[in-house]
Amino acid sequence: MRRGGRGLPLRRVRRRVQRRRRLRREGLPGRLPLHAAPLRGAVGGRRARPVTSRSWLRQRASAYAVSLGTEGGGTVMPNRRRFARRASARRRSPRAAIVWAALAAFVVAPSLPGAGASGAASSDAGHASLLSPHFHPLALAGGYVYVANTPAGTVDVITTATNQVVDRIRVGLEPVSLAVRPDGRELWVANHVSDTVSVIDLDATRATYRQVIATVQDLDPTTKATRFDEPVGIAFASDAKAYVALSSQDRIAIVDVATRTVTGHLDINAQDPRAIAVHGGHLYVLPFESNNRTQLSGCLFPVLDPKCTFDVVAHVLEENDVLSEGYVSDLIREPAIPDRDLYVFDTGTDTLVEIVETVGTLLYGIAVDSAGRVFVAQTDARNDANGLSGTQGHGLAELENRAFLNRVTVIDGCESGGCGAPSFIELEPLPPADPAPGMALATPFGIAVSPDDALLVATAAGSHRLFTMDPATGTVLGRVDVGAVPRGVALEADGAGAATRAWVLNAVEDSVSRVDLSDPAAPAVTATIPLDDPTDPVFRQGRILFNDAGASSTGTFSCASCHPDGHTDQLLWVLDTPKCNLSPFPSGPGCDQIVARSTMPIRGLRDTEPYHWDGIPGDPYGGNNVANVWGSDPPNCERGDALGCARVLVDGALGSTMCDQTDCPVNDEGKSGFLTGAQRDALARFILGVPYPPARDRAYTDELSAAARDGFRAFHVDTDPDCGNCHRMPFWVSTGTVGTGMDAPTWRGAYDRWLILPQGRLNVLDAQNVLETDVENNGFVERTMWGIAGATDEIWQMVEEGSTGWSGAFARSLTLSEDTAGAAQTADLLDALEGAAGAGAVVLEAEGVFVDSTGARPVELQYRDPFGPLREGLYVERGAGLVSYTRDELVSQAAAGSFVGTFIAWPGAGVAPGAPQPALWTLSEIQAQAGQQIFPRLSGGATTMTMSARHVLPGARLWVDGRRVPGTISCETGGTLPDCDGETVVVRLASLPAATGLHFLRVQNPDGLFSNDMLFHSDDAPTNCVEAVFGLLSDLLADADFARSTCLGRFEDSDSVPLAVPTPPAGHGYYHLYRDDCAAVTYGRPELDAGPQCP
Repeated sequence: MRRGGRGLPLRRVRRRVQRRRRLRREGLPGRLPLHAAPLRGAVGGRRARPVTSRSWLRQRASAYAVSLGTEGGGTVMPNRRRFARRASARRRSPRAAIVWAALAAFVVAPSLPGAGASGAASSDAGHASLLSPHFHPLALAGGYVYVANTPAGTVDVITTATNQVVDRIRVGLEPVSLAVRPDGRELWVANHVSDTVSVIDLDATRATYRQVIATVQDLDPTTKATRFDEPVGIAFASDAKAYVALSSQDRIAIVDVATRTVTGHLDINAQDPRAIAVHGGHLYVLPFESNNRTQLSGCLFPVLDPKCTFDVVAHVLEENDVLSEGYVSDLIREPAIPDRDLYVFDTGTDTLVEIVETVGTLLYGIAVDSAGRVFVAQTDARNDANGLSGTQGHGLAELENRAFLNRVTVIDGCESGGCGAPSFIELEPLPPADPAPGMALATPFGIAVSPDDALLVATAAGSHRLFTMDPATGTVLGRVDVGAVPRGVALEADGAGAATRAWVLNAVEDSVSRVDLSDPAAPAVTATIPLDDPTDPVFRQGRILFNDAGASSTGTFSCASCHPDGHTDQLLWVLDTPKCNLSPFPSGPGCDQIVARSTMPIRGLRDTEPYHWDGIPGDPYGGNNVANVWGSDPPNCERGDALGCARVLVDGALGSTMCDQTDCPVNDEGKSGFLTGAQRDALARFILGVPYPPARDRAYTDELSAAARDGFRAFHVDTDPDCGNCHRMPFWVSTGTVGTGMDAPTWRGAYDRWLILPQGRLNVLDAQNVLETDVENNGFVERTMWGIAGATDEIWQMVEEGSTGWSGAFARSLTLSEDTAGAAQTADLLDALEGAAGAGAVVLEAEGVFVDSTGARPVELQYRDPFGPLREGLYVERGAGLVSYTRDELVSQAAAGSFVGTFIAWPGAGVAPGAPQPALWTLSEIQAQAGQQIFPRLSGGATTMTMSARHVLPGARLWVDGRRVPGTISCETGGTLPDCDGETVVVRLASLPAATGLHFLRVQNPDGLFSNDMLFHSDDAPTNCVEAVFGLLSDLLADADFARSTCLGRFEDSDSVPLAVPTPPAGHGYYHLYRDDCAAVTYGRPELDAGPQCP
C-alpha cells in the first residue's frame, strides 16, 4: 500500500457530517444519497493511500475513550472497525485522524442499557403482540423451572428453591412451547413468530450453559422464505430425533438432533397441529381446528335425507347467492364429514398407525399416562344446538348461552392393540343446567398427569383456574384461582411419583403460579412470580377480558372461545344477526330466517369497518346493509373514531352472544351485558390492536416473487371483473355491496382459513364431492378451497407474500457458531438482516458468549451503522462504551469455537400494540366499492404520485420493491401527517426506478410498521445520470454485490479520480467507488459498465 498525497482537511470532515445530518433530517437514508456509483471505468484502479498506521488511530481512539470514562470491559474499538479501517486507508493529517476517532466514539457508542446478559430486547426495539398459541410452555429440569415468556421473547429461569427468576435467555419472537431432551442436556424452544426452534444448553459443566447454541429452521435457499412456519409443539422420539408441529402448514417436521436439520415431514390432513406428545414408541398429534362435522343443510337433489333443505348445485355451484335468498337453510351435523382429531404415528418408522375421530372441536392440550391412556383438554362446540333456524326458527335463545362444552376426552388402548372410542369427562353440568357461580372450568388448556397415574392436573384458561381430577373416575377433586389465562402446567413429584407441586404459566398476565398439591382436593397457590412483560397495560387488560369467560352469563365461554388467539374457530354459528330485507322488493325464502354465519377473525380489524359480514356493527359510513339492501341507514359510530366503532361491536356482542337472552343484566352505562364501560373500552382497544402475523411466504430479503407480482396484477388490475374492485386496497375488503349490502371478506390470512365465505356454502360436503376435491382423503385444504373461490396459483402467492405490516426480515434469527460460521445460508441471512437493520426496518441484536481458556463472558450486541445503512456495520456491545466488533471478527471467532451468538431481528421502537398499520390505496374512500382501482403511473419523467393514505406519520420512509429509497410523502392539499385533508397524499421519489413496469411501494412509519404493498407503474427508466446511479448502486449493494465496498458521496472538492478521466479539473464532482483491500475485485462491474453514461 503506497503512502503519500494530501490529507483530509477538517472542513471537509465537517461538511460530510453536516451533509449526512441534513439528509437524515429530510428522511433520506444514508445508502442512496451517499453511495454514489462510479463512472464507466472507475471501478477498481487506484488503491487509496493511508496516512497513518491503524495502531496509532486505535491509540488515539482509546485515549478519547478514556477521556469519556469508558475504559475497561473489553478491547476498546477492536481490530478492523470500520472507522479504523477507513481512516487508516486514506491519507490524512494526524489532526483529521483524531477528529475521525472522536466522531467514531460519538456516533457508534450511544447510550445503551447496562452491561450483563439481561435477556431483554433493548430500548431501541419495539414490541409486537401477535397472540401466539401455547402448548407446554413450562419445563422442569435440574431444580429449575424454565418458562416461555412469550411477550418478552425470552425463556425465564426460576429456581424451585426460592421462586426467584435467576436468568433470562433471549430466544426469538413469541416462544410458546418447551421440551427437554430425554438426556436432560438441552432445552428446545419453539418460537412461533420467528419460525425457529432455539436449542439451549443445559449442561452446567459447559461454557455455554444456559446459552442458545443452535437455531433450528428451514429456509428455502431459492425463495428466501421459511418452510418452518409457526412452530408450536415439540416432542422427542429419542436423543437423536425430535418432532416439531408446524401449525400453519398442517405438518410435523422431523428433526435430526445432531445436525439440527429437518429431514422429513409427516402430513396432517386436518388443520393446525399444535399439541404433540411421544410415549411408548408412538407420536400423538392433535390438530387444533379439527371441526365437528357441522355444515349447512345442502345436498344433491333428489335426496331422502330429511336434514337436507336445499340443492347445492342450484344454490351453491350455479347461483351462490350470498344472502341465501331463495332457499331454507339449517346448520346440521353431517356424519360423512371427516373429523380427524388424534393422529397416532409409529416413531420408529414415522408411519401413520391410526386416526381417532370425534375427540372434540378445539383441541388445546394432551397428556399420556404410563399405560398409554391419552387425555385431551378441549372444548366441544354446540353450534348446531340452535342450528334449525330455517325449519324451526331457531335463534340465539336456543343456544342457552352455552356455546361450548368444556371437556377432557379420554382415549384408551392406543398402545395395546388400537385406540378405543373417545369418552368424555364433563367439567360442568350439561345444558340446560349451568355451573354454579365460580364453579365453571372454561377452556381447559394445559394438562398433565402425575408419574404415578393417580392425578390429573389441568388449567381452565377462561376461568383463570387450576383444577385436579381423578383420572380413573373423571371426578373433579379440587380447584383454585391462579393468574389470568393459565395455559400451561408442569408437575413436580416425589420419589413414588405422586404429584407434590404444580407450576402454572398465566400466559396473558405473564406470571407463574406455584401451587401446592399435597392435598389434591384443596390445591393452594403458595407463590406468584411476575415475569418481565413489555406489553402495554391497557392492551394486556383488554386481552385478559377477551379471554375471560366471566363476560358470559354462564361463565363457560369467552370471546376467545370463538376467536382463539384473535383468529377463528372455523365454524358456522346462528347468532343475533339480521334477516335480509330487500324492500321495496319482495323477499323470498331465506330472508325470513337467521342465516348461519362463519366466525370472522379479530386479526387486522382496524380500518375494516363495519365489523361484520352484514355491514352493520361499527359502521361509520352508513348506507345499505343486509337489513336494508336497497335503502340507506345512518352511521352508528363516528368517522375517525376507531375506538367508538369498536365499542359498538363490543357492546353488541356482550349484549347478545355473550348474554343469556332471558336474563341479561345492565352495566354501569346502562348497556346490556357484563363488563363495565371502562372494561369495554380496554376490550375495544385490544381488538383494534391485534395484527396479522407476518406473511407466510414473504422472503427475508423483502422482495416479492415473480409469481406474487403477477398475482397482484391479476387480482387488482387485469381480472375482468376485477377481484380487487371488491377486495380493495389497502386491506382487501370493502362494504356496501350493491344488491346484497354485504361486506367483502378479506383475503388477508386466507392461507389459514379453510372455512370460507360468510355462510360456508362451498364447504358443504356434497358440493365438494361434485367438485371432486376428495375431502375424505385430503380434508378441507385452504389452497383448494380458495382456489374454488378464484385464487389462481399467482393470486395465491399474492396472499402468501402480501404485506401484513412487517419487514421480510422481521423476527428472523440465526445462531452463529462453529457449525454455522461457514455456511452460505448464514452469510446470506446475515446480509439481509444487516441490510434491513441499517435501513431501519428492524433492530438487529445478538446475545451470546465469548469463550476462551479462562472461561466464558456473556455479551449482548446491537448492529449499528454510524452513517446509515452502509455495508459492514458494527456490532456494538451494549453497556460497554466503545467495544464493538465487525461481522468478520464474530464469524472468525465463531469458526474458531470462541464465540456463540444468536442474532434476532426485533421490531423497531415505533412498533407497539395498538399502533395502526399505515395504509395506502387508490384515490377513493377507504371503504367504498368505487369501481376499478386506478393505480399511479409515472410517465414523462415524473416521479410524483398521488394516492390515498391513512396512519402515515411524519418522517415516514419509502420502500420500493423491498428496498428503501429516497423520497418524501406529504399531504396533497391541506393538513399535516397523519391527518391529511381527504386522506390524500403526494409521494415524491428522488428518482425513477431503474426499470420500467410494475413496482410496489410500501411506506414505513419511523422505526414502525409497514403499509400494504401498493402497486404503481413506471413508463420511464431514469434518464438522469444521478437518478440512474442511485437506483443501480442501491440494487447492487442490497444484493451484496459490493460486499466490501464503501461509496463516497459526491462532493465539490472530491479528490477521487475516475480512471476514465486522466486529469480531472478541481472540483469535478465525479462519483467514485472506493474499494478497501479488494481493488482487484470486479464485482458488479459488468452491470455498471452496461449502465448509464455519465458526462
